Amino acid sequence: MWFEEPVSADDKRGMAEVRAAADTAIAAGESEFTRHGFRELCELRAVDILQPSLAICGGITEAMRIAALASAYNLRQAPHLWGGAPAFAAGLAVAAASPAGFILEYSLGANPMLHDLAIEGFPVTDGLIDVPDRPGLGLTIDDGFVARHAMG
Repeated sequence: MWFEEPVSADDKRGMAEVRAAADTAIAAGESEFTRHGFRELCELRAVDILQPSLAICGGITEAMRIAALASAYNLRQAPHLWGGAPAFAAGLAVAAASPAGFILEYSLGANPMLHDLAIEGFPVTDGLIDVPDRPGLGLTIDDGFVARHAMG
């Protein structure tokens, strides 16, 4: 669906050159820390898809600002969601709330912090994930999981 970070994340001009020459959508942003880095990607026309990682970009509020940039530049947003359940749930909420959100990265691999930390889980049905309608991020942290993995 896209070519992700075809050059070093710090080489935004190089990424713009790749995008100008590519027939495939270019995605980037999992290494950006705030909307300012994303703004530069947008201004340089270096990407088609912004991929903020909510664990490092500044959380939900900053991710929504990044989503506004994506919308303003007619780009799409696919949050980078390779962390744990809270970051995934936050990214899911941002993708659902943003007009630029269109798809989620979702690991089906062995990731206990994603698949076992929260009681509810994120089941995929026919390629779709329901957005939780419970308060907050819609998660209940499994205290037993936390106790089993606590350092003490």
